[in-house]
Amino acid sequence: MPVIFRSAMSAFSKLFRKSSADEKVTPEYLLALATEFYVQSHDFNGLPVHALEMEPDDLRALLRPLVEAGTAYVNYGDRHPNPHILAFEPESREQQLEKLATNDLAGACLYPTVGHLESVVDRDTYRGRPYSLELALGYPALGYHFFDLSILESYRNDPRYYYSFDISGRISIHDDHFRQSTMPERDQILLESFGLALQKDDGWGVVVFRRYLSSLSPEHQQIWKAKQEDDREKFAPHPDYLRSSILGDWHEKLSLFRAVLEEMKQINALAQHIGRPPLFRNTYSENWPNDFGYLIRPTGRELANFAGALDKMLSDNINRDFFQNEVPYEDEQTDKKGRTVVTQRGTIRILDEWIKAKVRCENPELIEHAIKTLKEIRKKRNPNAHTIRPDEYNVALFKEQAKLMRDAYRALVTLRQILQLHPAARDYEVPDVLENQEVWSF
Repeated sequence: MPVIFRSAMSAFSKLFRKSSADEKVTPEYLLALATEFYVQSHDFNGLPVHALEMEPDDLRALLRPLVEAGTAYVNYGDRHPNPHILAFEPESREQQLEKLATNDLAGACLYPTVGHLESVVDRDTYRGRPYSLELALGYPALGYHFFDLSILESYRNDPRYYYSFDISGRISIHDDHFRQSTMPERDQILLESFGLALQKDDGWGVVVFRRYLSSLSPEHQQIWKAKQEDDREKFAPHPDYLRSSILGDWHEKLSLFRAVLEEMKQINALAQHIGRPPLFRNTYSENWPNDFGYLIRPTGRELANFAGALDKMLSDNINRDFFQNEVPYEDEQTDKKGRTVVTQRGTIRILDEWIKAKVRCENPELIEHAIKTLKEIRKKRNPNAHTIRPDEYNVALFKEQAKLMRDAYRALVTLRQILQLHPAARDYEVPDVLENQEVWSF
């Protein structure tokens, strides 16, 4: 327990002993104490009942009518390890009374309920802070809201923010702009965690826990509120986001984006293992390109920017030294005047010809698919290179991006498996998560 919290509890215990000595402790008095403690604590904490220094049976007698009336809730820390925050919605009244009769109260905390707080909290205190108000009214800290993906656009596109987004994400101010005149204080925000939400129609959204939303500045809370999705039935948090953020467990599978990067790392490691230079100059293990991620808006421009980032990470990133001059890097042609013109071959063509020259594969269609995928990514990178077209908004582009990512991942698996065919790679062990292709398909 933090020193400040312990000091506050010590002062509270002394105050409670003095107050209770002057007057009889009633359920109403206990509720008033819990309410005052809750709204005045920094993180809307519950009142630790051990601070009351009462006999368990006497305490139960005071708590029971509050639970029966639905004005107070006892949190034992059995559903979430920290009883000092209200993580989840209270159980049913019957379950609460059953626990009150049998559970140990030593580590429990007392909370006023939403029904009670709505009648006593001054909403003007939280004007312009809708998510702070929700906590003040007793809604659980780990309750969550869904948002349109476009809410992330201004953060992703502003270089003053550090922005990352996969199954989970984070937004913070870059050190160079923290407490600097280059950015107003209201915009120097931290969103500690947010996650991917899945739509029933195969689109995506954003999910954020209430406790993180409440830490935003009033201006940014209102920006997020404007993008909040009202139809909660349309969305569900990604199961791995809930698994890691609520249960503290490892992800069950890799995202497609993480899987692509991990396959690139394995390809380079295999190349080194068989005595060759790396196939990719950069594996982007730490710093992902901002455009390498879920589409913020389903527009043609967004998809082209994504394809451009993916093409730079794959085809443009191929290291010619890997091929060790085993296939030509150039073409020579004679022009109309009899002069020799030398042109550089593209990396996709070099890779294709090297595979055809060096690899004997039982499933050549896999190689054809890999090369075709690299070409398709390049084509989508700049679809309007020779014409001017208006941008388009089409939710079907979400599915198109997902397919492109699945194809890119499959292409990299094929390249990795090609290198595994080398005699010197027989003792190389690929991590199980990649060998078993434990990857989410969306």
